[in-house]
Amino acid sequence: MKQKKFLTLYAVLDEATQEKLTQLQNEIIKHYPKGTQTMGIPFHISLGSFPVDKKEELLKRLSSYSANSFSLQLTKLNHFDKHVLFAEPTMPASLVRLHHDFEGNYSDGFDWCPHVTLYCGTEEEVEALLHQLKFQPMKTSVVGLELGEFFPPLILWNTTF
Repeated sequence: MKQKKFLTLYAVLDEATQEKLTQLQNEIIKHYPKGTQTMGIPFHISLGSFPVDKKEELLKRLSSYSANSFSLQLTKLNHFDKHVLFAEPTMPASLVRLHHDFEGNYSDGFDWCPHVTLYCGTEEEVEALLHQLKFQPMKTSVVGLELGEFFPPLILWNTTF
């Protein structure tokens, strides 16, 4: 059950990928400008969501956490119930370990499904985008972590590896 405010820890992708996904998202927005995806934060893979009252505990854990940059690939476009369009990543052990180290799923109760959200809209819009967009698999790297508070989005902590 989504609460008014919650925290999300996410793995941030490298700058070259940020640029490519921004170009792709700008192309989407040209056709469908009324998407409800969160804007103004880097493209990322969410690792877990937590109640706001866990903020100090998470900040303490993050301040002593050690991780390294690692590679993965965004393989294809996929969707959640034709309402959320996303790029689907591979699942290297480093990503699985990050999720395990910070497992939490407070905001929505769904199982963890790593993804990079590109657009949120209607079934018709997402269906059309799945057919219109030419997505090429891309290699990327996870280069850092951010802890954000939602909604509205507010970055509380970040680090690069």
